[in-house]
Amino acid sequence: MFIGTEKLTHTYMPGTPFANEALKEVTFDLSQGEFALIIGPSGSGKSTLIQHLNGLLKPSSGKVYFEGNTVGSNKAELFNLRKRVGLVFQMPEEHFFSETVYDEIAFAPRNLGFEESKVQVRVTEALEEVGLETRTLLNRHPFQLSSGQKRLVALASVLSLKPEVLILDEPTAGLDSSGRRNLYSLLTKLNRSKRLTVLICTHHLDEAAALADTVIVLQHGRLILKGAAKEIFSRREQLYQLGLGLPAVTEIMHGLSEGGMKVRTDIFDLEGARQEINKLKGRHVK
Repeated sequence: MFIGTEKLTHTYMPGTPFANEALKEVTFDLSQGEFALIIGPSGSGKSTLIQHLNGLLKPSSGKVYFEGNTVGSNKAELFNLRKRVGLVFQMPEEHFFSETVYDEIAFAPRNLGFEESKVQVRVTEALEEVGLETRTLLNRHPFQLSSGQKRLVALASVLSLKPEVLILDEPTAGLDSSGRRNLYSLLTKLNRSKRLTVLICTHHLDEAAALADTVIVLQHGRLILKGAAKEIFSRREQLYQLGLGLPAVTEIMHGLSEGGMKVRTDIFDLEGARQEINKLKGRHVK
């Protein structure tokens, strides 16, 4: 087990009339280098779960594992964990506090006590990893950037620690279609070239579904389904009952199948749909 949980339970405000059991005995694990999605209706426990994976929350019961070891409450252990498991919150640019892009990305390495020469290297490398031009951006105020650039700076601030796991909560929220494509292209590159384990919480499946090795489905704090993307998204009716949908392309393929066309329905991207429809056209050519 690279990273995961065992019977993880979390209760907010325990022992009060407002107690809320947000997670209920959740057990799952991911291998190093996996690209995984966590999906579920609002209030299903997605954000609570990911905050346990880098030690921001302490389990009410159950365990969190990283590299086969239980995540404890020792400050030194948690400090090391948060260097290796990076977490990018939803709309992270709203939490910028530095005057320049350089200082925003440099904050984490400086906080670890790196010498400024090493901090400079980390900042430059992180910006290059996310595809931003260092010379023109380093001294600009983060709030002068476009929405897509802000999101990439926020990601670079986490990558400056060179994490082995990258967790993102609704990473494309507020981005246009071009920004979403660019971000997912970058995450795919990081996953494949660096064997970076990527875990994404999202409601938006159109771009993400085709990238995922594994999909985890939560409802009311419980893990309902876990498996390969093709397996999970083939359970159309069950996902509907859970208040979830399918990627738009997959819905179209189901519609064609229900209309009598012999097409696969386990397709999540436009290119796969195009190829399948072209095969169908070929079958009708005499």
